[in-house]
Amino acid sequence: MTEAPFLVECHAVPPSAAGERLDLFAAREFERIASRKSAQKLAKRELLLVDGQPSAPNHHLQPGERVGLRPDNRPVEPIYNLPVTVIYEDSWLAVVNKPAGIPVSGNYVRTLERALPASLTPSSLPDALPSPRPVHRLDSPTQGLLLVAKNARAQVALGHQFEEKTIHKRYRAICLGRIEGEGILTGPIDGRPATTRYEAVLHTASVTTEWVTTVDLFPQTGRTHQLRRHLADLGHPILGDKQYTDGKVLRGKGLFLAAIGLAFHHPEDRRPLQIELPEPPKFASLRIREQRRWNTLKPGQ
Repeated sequence: MTEAPFLVECHAVPPSAAGERLDLFAAREFERIASRKSAQKLAKRELLLVDGQPSAPNHHLQPGERVGLRPDNRPVEPIYNLPVTVIYEDSWLAVVNKPAGIPVSGNYVRTLERALPASLTPSSLPDALPSPRPVHRLDSPTQGLLLVAKNARAQVALGHQFEEKTIHKRYRAICLGRIEGEGILTGPIDGRPATTRYEAVLHTASVTTEWVTTVDLFPQTGRTHQLRRHLADLGHPILGDKQYTDGKVLRGKGLFLAAIGLAFHHPEDRRPLQIELPEPPKFASLRIREQRRWNTLKPGQ
C-alpha cells in the first residue's frame, strides 16, 4: 500500500471550480501560494498534487478532486539582510511584523522569507524545516503580523487551521469617506465568494475628502487583495491604494492597511494564542494632520 503524501495544505475542488486550471485554483485558494506563477513552479517541481499525484499546471480540475501542497524542502536561499521585528517565537513557530513594501516570498532577492533566518532562532526539533516558512501571505504594501512555521508539524497543523477557518485576523485601515457602524461585505472576488466584516473605529474630518474613517476589518475568506477590493467596491477605498482607486495617495506614506491581530491554536498542544500589535504610528499622525488642516482651513464647520 502506497503511503499518502505528507501535505501542508489541502483543498477540495467545489462544483463552482469545475474545469478550472490547477495553477489558477491554487493561486486563489492556497494561503502559501502568492501567485499563479508560483503555483506553476510548484506544480513543475511536483509539490502541487491532485488526488495525491503530481499534475501539470494546466490540469483541468473536476469537482471532488483534492489539491494538496507538499512541504517545500529546498535548500536555504541566500539571506536577505533585513532586520525583522519578532513578536513571538518558540521552537515551533514565530509571529513577526512584516514591513510594508516587502513581498512575503517569491523569486526575488528582497523577500521577508529570505530575511527570516537571520532574525529567528533555528528550531531544535527533529522535524525542523531547512529555513522558517511563512504559512500565509500579506500583500507587499501591507504591513503587520505574519505567522511563520519552524518545523514540519507546525506547518501542517497551521495549514489545517487555515483550511478550517479557525485562524482569525484583524486588520486596521484608514479609508476615504465616512463609514458608519459595522457590517459585512460579501461581494464576490474573481467569481468566488468572499466575506469581510468591518467595524468603524474613528471618524476624522478631512479637507480633501470631507472624512476619513479608521476601520477594523475581519476577513472571513482569503481572496487575493480581498480587503482592498471590498473597500474600493464599497466606495471607500483604503488610503494609499494605488491599484484599486485613483483617490488620495500620500507620497512616501504607502498603504494605510496593517494586520494588527492574529488568533490561533498552538500546534503543539492546541493552547490558544492571541497576538496583537498597536496600529502603525503613521495612522495617528495622519488623523492629527487631517484634523489640524480642517480646523485651520474650515474653522467652525
